[in-house]
Amino acid sequence: MWTRVSNKPVGWNREEIMFVTGHGPFPSYLLRFNLRTHDNCSCGEKGDPIHYATKCPFTLSWHFQTPTVSLKLQWLKNILTNNFSRTRLRLLMRFICDENNLIVEDNN
Repeated sequence: MWTRVSNKPVGWNREEIMFVTGHGPFPSYLLRFNLRTHDNCSCGEKGDPIHYATKCPFTLSWHFQTPTVSLKLQWLKNILTNNFSRTRLRLLMRFICDENNLIVEDNN
């Protein structure tokens, strides 16, 4: 099954792009470039975008409902097509960027 790709601009901002791609201040991303020795959040779980958006105790104010693995893409699409959810996502990402020293355990 082939998926069609559109070249129509989506109008995402920096925070939304970082979250969707996982390229940002996430331990799971920074480990790939040896900027961290592990991929754990300070709470002990894997520090990836889904963790911060759904489970991390440090980002509780911005949590979304946890998606099932099979519906993860639909979950992302729903967030990015809902203005209220996009605002919450931007606030979550700003918090992660601003308070990164609190939520990323650094053992380097």
